[in-house]
Amino acid sequence: MNLPLRLDEIGRVSPGKEALVYYDQRLTYAQLNAMVNQLANGLLKLGIKPGDRVLIALSNCPEFIVSYFAIMRIRAVVVPINNLYTQNEVGLIMRDSLPVAVITDANLVPVVTKLAAEIDIRLSIIVTRSSPSGENIFSYKKILEKGAVTFKSVTKYQRDEVVELLYTSGSTGSTKGAMLTNNNLYSNAITFAQLNNLTPADKSLLVAPAFHAAAQTCVMNASVVSGATLVVHDGWVDPATLLKAIQDEKITFYFGPPTMYALLVNHPDTGKYNTGSWRTAYTGASALSADIFNNFEKKFGFQITEGYGLTETSPMVTSNPVEGTKKPGSIGLPIPDVEIKIVDYEDIEMPPGEIGEIIVRGPNVMKGYFNREEETRWIMRNGWFHTGDLAYKDSDGYLFIVDRIKDLIIRGGLNIYPREVEEVLYTHPKVFEVAVVGVPDAVMGEEVLAFILLRNGDAVDPEELKEFCRDKLARYKIPRYIRFVENLPKTTSGKLLKSALRKMIEEPRK
Repeated sequence: MNLPLRLDEIGRVSPGKEALVYYDQRLTYAQLNAMVNQLANGLLKLGIKPGDRVLIALSNCPEFIVSYFAIMRIRAVVVPINNLYTQNEVGLIMRDSLPVAVITDANLVPVVTKLAAEIDIRLSIIVTRSSPSGENIFSYKKILEKGAVTFKSVTKYQRDEVVELLYTSGSTGSTKGAMLTNNNLYSNAITFAQLNNLTPADKSLLVAPAFHAAAQTCVMNASVVSGATLVVHDGWVDPATLLKAIQDEKITFYFGPPTMYALLVNHPDTGKYNTGSWRTAYTGASALSADIFNNFEKKFGFQITEGYGLTETSPMVTSNPVEGTKKPGSIGLPIPDVEIKIVDYEDIEMPPGEIGEIIVRGPNVMKGYFNREEETRWIMRNGWFHTGDLAYKDSDGYLFIVDRIKDLIIRGGLNIYPREVEEVLYTHPKVFEVAVVGVPDAVMGEEVLAFILLRNGDAVDPEELKEFCRDKLARYKIPRYIRFVENLPKTTSGKLLKSALRKMIEEPRK
């Protein structure tokens, strides 16, 4: 079994069951499956073959979901990216993945057209919600209308066949695609659905960005494999919008990063909404504070469930029990069929209470990094995926993250890699050296702070540097704080001491 086959199965067994809600648009499973078939047939007519990469650059919408399943149905490879990425960011992924097609909205057409010419690839551009014109530019709506509502697969799906490339910077900071297989995605989605007791009676709310691994597995895919109803929002608006959706659609399951829960518990008018249908609130991506955990329970009468995962693990690795003992501050227990060890630098397992690196083995672990054999061998050494995260295990087997080996910043549930921001700032003519770190923030979890050492005699306003980043980085990656320093702390070998920089964080920020 895999994701597109499961969708087809539910479309036949429960054709009238409501599958998707997007504002005034409501689709049954039969209708959703037919649309996936129509697009799949249209993609085949464009010459897209098994193994070809197809980018999806869309916000949360039915077109994203239909495209995701249609690409997998023809055994091509889904490459979801943030539709707010700049040309520089999209270019890095296109140069690596060499897609044959992009499904996007009109805003990104000039960017991908220019990049296709620079990279020298023939690219079919499928545009949603507009009437495009130009060579190799096609209307999503017209492709859908012309496609047959039935689909006949000419070859069998393989369990270990790569069906998705999810780009991440991992522990090295360089952008690379995690190759996820049919079995990776299906096994993780079905396990997560079972852990959360999802059934056809449930209604899940998709607010977190669908290009993100957690939103795909924990909301979109878990809902589909369960035959539940998926209510889709473009993205986060405010607590009132979320609460109204829970009330009006009788939402039972919601997933979001701790940032969203922080905003929710601080909202003064939660009592105005009837949230009695809501039974599961799930979170991940960054640490959930004890204050948010406790305040949420006081306001809504049940506890948030926290889990842990990575792009390379499809993503779920551990989870607190939905029903049972939750330990605030813990990322929970290994999910079924997934093995975890806490090890030292020689991969020797540490006893309970001792800190070491989390390593993972199981059906959720990626096949490897696309075109990165050496990095794959290293990260998968000794047959285990090495997460780069430091943790300890208590006497009950619950895991507690204590730090990151990598310097990843997680702002509002979105990953920001310091090296990427640093490389952009280094291109400013007045910047001599730069170091980027995350600083704690009560709402976003972390914010971006850049320490800047200017060239001799130069001066620059912090706002000028932020403006310099605007067409090179997505908005959420632009440093909120910039601090000018006379030197950056280093070891005698010249290695930057970010631990020393973090000690300076409590000083006033600009």
